[in-house]
Amino acid sequence: MEIKQNEQAFYIGDDYTNSLARLVFRNTDFGMVLEHTEVDASLAGQGVGRALVKYAVEVARNEKFQLAVECEYAQAEFKKHPDYEDVLYKELV
Repeated sequence: MEIKQNEQAFYIGDDYTNSLARLVFRNTDFGMVLEHTEVDASLAGQGVGRALVKYAVEVARNEKFQLAVECEYAQAEFKKHPDYEDVLYKELV
């Protein structure tokens, strides 16, 4: 599945409006705040949410910015993956 990005989310689907999964964010001066993850029931249990969080981490590393994490699912993924800590924005933790 291809992960796409627009100004407000990483998503899977033809376009954001009709996406099957999305990780919504807002841009900040330090990078992004991950706000909310949604996955359609048809994709449940397939690791799609995990893939979206991992993609956000990869983008942050490649573009040299940090992520703050408000989304409970993304927070759980960061706890499972201590290797994500290099992109975690510490001021809001």
